[in-house]
Amino acid sequence: MLFNLFGKKDAGDDTHVFTDRAYISTAAKMNACAALAKNDDNYIFICWFADTASALKNFFKQLALDENLVIETHHLHGSKLQGKTPVFAEHYPLHEKEIELVKNWGPEKIIVMSALDEPIFKYFGSDKILPLLKMMGMKEDEPIEHSMVSKSIINGQKKISQMIVTEHLADSQSKWMQKNLKG
Repeated sequence: MLFNLFGKKDAGDDTHVFTDRAYISTAAKMNACAALAKNDDNYIFICWFADTASALKNFFKQLALDENLVIETHHLHGSKLQGKTPVFAEHYPLHEKEIELVKNWGPEKIIVMSALDEPIFKYFGSDKILPLLKMMGMKEDEPIEHSMVSKSIINGQKKISQMIVTEHLADSQSKWMQKNLKG
C-alpha cells in the first residue's frame, strides 16, 4: 500500500539520484537531521523553501548545532558544497527542478529527508497510511528507506508537473501546493 501512495511505478525509471528517508512526522525528520549534524559536521542541509530553512535553523540553534549547515537552494553555490555531503531537508514538488539543481554534483546518491505529514505527501493520501504505519508499530524515529519509495515520490512529482501550466513560487511547500494545485 505504501509503495502505491503515488500510483503505479514507471518500470523504466530506475536511474534516480535520490535516496529517500521518509519519517512519520516532521519532528522526527528534524531530529534525524540533527543527529546527522551531531555525528558529522560534513553534512549540509539544503531546503527548497524559506519556511523549512527557518524552522530547521531554529531547531539547530536550540540544540547548539551550527545553523550555517542549513541553506536554502537559492543561496547555494558550488563553494558551499566543497567538502560537504549534501542532504535535502525536503522534496521540491517538481522533480525536474531537483534534477536541474543536482545534475553537476558528484555524489551518486543524495539523501532526501522527508516526513509523511508534509503537504506533498498529504496531497497523495499519506493521511490514510500514517495510522496504518503506527498500528503496525512503526516508531517515530524509524525511517522508511527503499528505492520503491524514491520511485513513487518521483512518479508523484511527475503527476504534479503535468498539472502545472505556470509555476507560482512560495515560501513553503504548503503555500506552493495551494498556489499551484487548485482543485
